[in-house]
Amino acid sequence: MKLFITIIILLFTVHLSGCSKEPASPQAKGAKNVKKQVQVQAPLPEILKLEEYGYTYDSKGRPDPFASLISAPKEKEKIGRVIGTLEGYDVSDFKLIAIAEKEGHYYALLLSFDNKAFTVREGTVLGLHKGKVAKITDDKVIIIEYVKDYKGKTKPREVVLKLRKGKGEE
Repeated sequence: MKLFITIIILLFTVHLSGCSKEPASPQAKGAKNVKKQVQVQAPLPEILKLEEYGYTYDSKGRPDPFASLISAPKEKEKIGRVIGTLEGYDVSDFKLIAIAEKEGHYYALLLSFDNKAFTVREGTVLGLHKGKVAKITDDKVIIIEYVKDYKGKTKPREVVLKLRKGKGEE
């Protein structure tokens, strides 16, 4: 306990000895350097010409360097991709449930993963990549969509949805 009290008294006296009411002397460490720096600086001219600096940055026609490289889809694309519509699902999310024929035209009933049913015919646009129903036959639907590969080139992709046969049918 005596040791603890002596350490506190010692720290208190060291702390008080560092505090003084006398102003710092002009010869204090670093004071000379500050005065020299202030005296060396010349007043800046009122009008500076850009040519004196040698380079100016013109941002016309250049991308914003602070903008994200991964851009968000444009508003027009967002409007067309509403969840719950044919263009709000990926083509692989659909199951072919039924095919009907009326007056030589085929119609297909597609079911999404969240149990929403859609009726499509040839030429109907569906899927996130705006695929088109190219052909409907007795047992399948052929969809052509254009997707970008890893190089950024757009290539056609054919997706075939086949009608499932019942247990007794083949």
